[in-house]
Amino acid sequence: MLTPPRFVVLDDKKEHLEPIIETFKRIGSSCIGVQYNDEDASHLFKDYYKGVRGLFIDLNLSGGSSIGDKSHYAIITGILENVITSDNGPFIMVLWTENAQECDDLIQYIEQRLDPEKKYCKPLLIKPLSKTQYIDENSNFKTGATESLKDVIKGFFASVPQIAALFDWESRVLEAVNQTLIELLNLVPNDKRTFNDYPAEIDKVLSCITSSTLGDGHVNKDRQQAFNISTAPILTDKILNNKNFNQGIWENAITKVNTPDSKITDPKAVGKYNKMLHLAVTGHEKMSPLDWGAVLRPIYWGNEMTCDLFGLTIEQIKTDVFGIKPEKSSSYEPIFIRLGAVCDYAQQKEGLIPYYLGYKISRTDFVKRKNEFEWHSPLFFTDTETEPFYLVINLKYLLTLHSQKTSIFEVKYRIREQLLNQLILRASNHASRPGINELYVR
Repeated sequence: MLTPPRFVVLDDKKEHLEPIIETFKRIGSSCIGVQYNDEDASHLFKDYYKGVRGLFIDLNLSGGSSIGDKSHYAIITGILENVITSDNGPFIMVLWTENAQECDDLIQYIEQRLDPEKKYCKPLLIKPLSKTQYIDENSNFKTGATESLKDVIKGFFASVPQIAALFDWESRVLEAVNQTLIELLNLVPNDKRTFNDYPAEIDKVLSCITSSTLGDGHVNKDRQQAFNISTAPILTDKILNNKNFNQGIWENAITKVNTPDSKITDPKAVGKYNKMLHLAVTGHEKMSPLDWGAVLRPIYWGNEMTCDLFGLTIEQIKTDVFGIKPEKSSSYEPIFIRLGAVCDYAQQKEGLIPYYLGYKISRTDFVKRKNEFEWHSPLFFTDTETEPFYLVINLKYLLTLHSQKTSIFEVKYRIREQLLNQLILRASNHASRPGINELYVR
């Protein structure tokens, strides 16, 4: 519930934590100090580093000189592998050291020794920082060093425009969240802004906006989702119209537009970009068969089931419905996609839920067919696949199920809203296409 600190300083000497913490205090950001403890490994508590964007770490955590001793690099690399998870996001590392060459050597060590399965542990940038330049032997700031260290730390985060732009965008999003919260609390009448009245009045605000969005009878089915649906347009508007950003950073960060470097041709890379834009993957996001746009795999898929549902065998569905060549049909995976009106999903209305039949088809075997009843996705690729793939849906084959019957499915993905709206529009146009009787003169 509470936002984790974005900056962490790790040192074996407790007194050396304070200068960095004090500097961030003067910058106006929170920073926590963690003392290295080789005996109980308390410094490896992952919650300290959750969401870290700047990690300040002493090179000599185990004491002694580090020159020519790669054990210090091993300790730091081991810490990264232990405390940084795939959910942390990007960060930079600042290395307390008197020898800038040590920073380059550490970079080389991490490149060579970091666990290949944990690339997310690698900092985007590693910069050296001298202790003796800013603090004296008593761990106090040297004269005039406070402002100087503050400028140096700010400079680390602005030194690479592309990295600075990512952090700037995150900061703007957090500002938009704060502005949205302000908008909500501004709905509480001034005479009700008392310690006793706040809980009930905020409850009124939340109840009002959620019930107005979804209807009185639908909020209780999923209160948080109701709140998300109600406030998402406000939050998005705040993000899109926040003009408080550093134009220079963005001009220097995005420089390859209309150059060969911005044209991606590798199929796997294209698939990854499309996946980021349009496909949520299980493991990173919670999903269920009831979710709008859920891509499902039937747990059982046999002739008895397909004949009962569609009056066709599996082979007939593959060859006659989807035009899949028999010699390649074993590499195709059947899927269903949950569609329906957005209001039905948002309000979780009772009734049968529509699922359209499709196949997940590898790029190698995919053949684009021109017909009005078939839809295919952009090319996708995930880290768990061996080859990029398409999702192909036949809009003539629709299955409707009650929510209690959806246990026959396993969730694989979820199509994000932009692409899902395109598919829903295509399905609606197909279902409502008009026909007329007409005589022709030959």
